[in-house]
Amino acid sequence: MVSKNSSNTCRMCTKAQVSIEYLIIFGIAFMMTFPLIIIYAKQITNIQADVTNAQIFRVSSKISDYAEEVYYAGEPSQRTLIISFPEGITSVTLNNTLIIFNVTTADLNYVVVKETSANLTGSIRSFSGQHVIAFKAEKNYVNITDK
Repeated sequence: MVSKNSSNTCRMCTKAQVSIEYLIIFGIAFMMTFPLIIIYAKQITNIQADVTNAQIFRVSSKISDYAEEVYYAGEPSQRTLIISFPEGITSVTLNNTLIIFNVTTADLNYVVVKETSANLTGSIRSFSGQHVIAFKAEKNYVNITDK
């Protein structure tokens, strides 16, 4: 009878050992996966910042091109630009011949400056989404308004 009880106890020990081994394997697999998840999240943030940066450079180049085109055509030239702003732009400033974008992403704040040969006045709002921007040549400058 002693041997029968010890046999049941051994089977229970074997089942417990297998369960512990499975838990250890699962724990090791989780510990290997966790850093990959962190790296993935960091890379997604970096990629989003790069895409935003590229979009802002494209937007600033378009605005500069339209302003110069209207400026060189002279008074009373007008053009309208429909363009989409990405998220993260906190302000847009027109300062003489400069278009200045203040940008905030998840990790950093930075400034994008685009220089034009035209004197600029007016204002552009900084919300993300579609903007309708009007360019009007005046005497010695271009008036830019965000409708």
